[in-house]
Amino acid sequence: MRERPAPGALVLFFLLFFVPSSASTQTADVPLRVHGPRVVFFGPSRAERDSIARSEGLEIDDVMDDFNLYAGKVAVFLSRAAIPAEFTESRIVIVMTGAATSRTFDRRSIEDPVGMILTDGLHEPRVVPGRGTDRDLILQISEYFHLNSAPQQVR
Repeated sequence: MRERPAPGALVLFFLLFFVPSSASTQTADVPLRVHGPRVVFFGPSRAERDSIARSEGLEIDDVMDDFNLYAGKVAVFLSRAAIPAEFTESRIVIVMTGAATSRTFDRRSIEDPVGMILTDGLHEPRVVPGRGTDRDLILQISEYFHLNSAPQQVR
């Protein structure tokens, strides 16, 4: 009798193959421009990670591992909610809101090296610095986008 893969194995498969393929192809030097509803997950480039590790002694690889794990799980939720997700190392993120107005974020001026920017394309975007569990991030996303209820934790 053939065994079915465990649900955790399916999530791991998704994280390994979907998340990297949906990452922004832009470099840290090229601004990322977004419009419409979207969640932008941001983090440092490899060169910035190396610099952070040398200057601050921060275990940036552990931070990135946690962040990528939970952001990948949240991307599954966002896909189900039909909200696009973007993963970027771009230093500058320009969010278009309303009638041709924009808001520019410099990732280096945000208190944490990782985080997310929430935008509905109309109202003021929200920056959520730092890493959190998938449940924490989903609750913040649900609040910002006025989703009826926060779904169960993605497994």
